[in-house]
Amino acid sequence: MTSIDIPPDSDDTKAALARAFDAVWERFLAIEGDEADTAENRARLAARIVALARSGDIEEHERVEAALIHIRVLAEATRLGQRDKTGTAFAAAVHPEAQGGHAFTPETIAAMSTALDRCLDELPFRIPSDALKLLSSSILEEASRGERDSGRLRLHALEALKARQ
Repeated sequence: MTSIDIPPDSDDTKAALARAFDAVWERFLAIEGDEADTAENRARLAARIVALARSGDIEEHERVEAALIHIRVLAEATRLGQRDKTGTAFAAAVHPEAQGGHAFTPETIAAMSTALDRCLDELPFRIPSDALKLLSSSILEEASRGERDSGRLRLHALEALKARQ
């Protein structure tokens, strides 16, 4: 059943959204571990599920898969933001310059998340995980170079994906 088939404020719609959230959240934590159980991740997931439901053109099981991909990409982007070029973790908020890393402001992180959201909105439902990683990496690299505009971050990531093909 798509979200077009039921009124947006109905109990059935709310139940479908709750089922989707629970299904994704359980799988997400099984993959990412208990440290991923944060209010921020919950809010991101809820917002994505609602956005997917509003699109009205996908079945409930597809909504679950799309939301899981989305939240995993955001988790990966967060991890990438906490690593330097050699792949070792560092505390960006304390001394990013000591390891050659970058500290991002909350505004920059929001711009990166928005860019990734917009990329995923434009792409087909199922894309390979390496493509998702490329998008995340491209956005992170461009932000590391000083780009702060979500639209330009999105364009850069999509261009990188096109160039790879």
